[in-house]
Amino acid sequence: MVGWSWSGLLPCGDELGIRPIAVALVFLIGFAVFAFLSWDPSPKTNTSFDLKKNGLWLGHKWYTGLGVRSGDPVTTEDSRELIEDLEKHGISHVFIHVGPAGPDGTLPHPAGASLETLRKSQPQLQMLAWLGARVDKLDLTDPTFLINLENSIEQLRNEGFDGVHFDFEPMRDFEDGYLELLERVRQRMGKNFTISQATPRAGPFGISVGPLKSSFWSEEYYRETMLRSDQTVVMAYDTNLSFKKGYITFVRHQTHLMADWACSTPGHEALIGIPAYEDVPLYSDPEIENIRTASLGVRSALESRDGDAGCIRGVAVYANWVTDDDEWKDYQNYWVKPE
Repeated sequence: MVGWSWSGLLPCGDELGIRPIAVALVFLIGFAVFAFLSWDPSPKTNTSFDLKKNGLWLGHKWYTGLGVRSGDPVTTEDSRELIEDLEKHGISHVFIHVGPAGPDGTLPHPAGASLETLRKSQPQLQMLAWLGARVDKLDLTDPTFLINLENSIEQLRNEGFDGVHFDFEPMRDFEDGYLELLERVRQRMGKNFTISQATPRAGPFGISVGPLKSSFWSEEYYRETMLRSDQTVVMAYDTNLSFKKGYITFVRHQTHLMADWACSTPGHEALIGIPAYEDVPLYSDPEIENIRTASLGVRSALESRDGDAGCIRGVAVYANWVTDDDEWKDYQNYWVKPE
């Protein structure tokens, strides 16, 4: 019979090996909790890793030239302010929203004058067509969808884009049809057309099994998509974590994984997507997930890698229309020139 030890509040019955196992488990759990609470995941130095190769998601009006809600044309002042922001913050990649692809692979709107203005004023800027889609509302394996999508992307190149930035959500690990789609776009558009992808979070240590597969990608799938694309922008947010140290640790881990996988894929580069929005209470707390904490996580990872993460070009801010002056100051103070 196994009794209870009042002094230890643990099962007795050493002859069954229960007490030693319980003691060991309690010790290990306690040590793990103590180690995590004692560990500071923030960077230890003020080293800047800014290469002036950062990214920024831009809204639909920069494609059509018209305000999404108001319908008012983009003004010369609007364009001037955007160009100043891009230059000031070292933005070299812009992901311009061209609309969600319909179930038939077509796009809702044509390009407007603002796109040409941006192209002429910033010829060195890499302009990528941010092409979204609700994967649960279409079939990535449908031949009609694929043909029309290829035609839509061809049209985007003719309008002045340097490449396409896929943002298909929600994307499961090994989503049916996605690898084939990347292959078809490469074959159609050629090697000089940039294929970029906004990707879900990587599973812990690259592992994605069971329920994790619905929202975390495995190392194997990440590597397969990287072989078929030129750029990966991991969306390192929407974690619903409730404490800053946990989120900084999460971003640090995601950055390490991207460096391990992207930097071992010839010709591939990666950006770490960081959040500036404040309106998704079901997915994140802006006091926890923000430009400050995300930048700390990225820098912490990079300073620990001894210069072997050259393919990590920088961060990508989501998104231009929700980033205010105070957040741009945080971007400068925590990413560009750390204090």
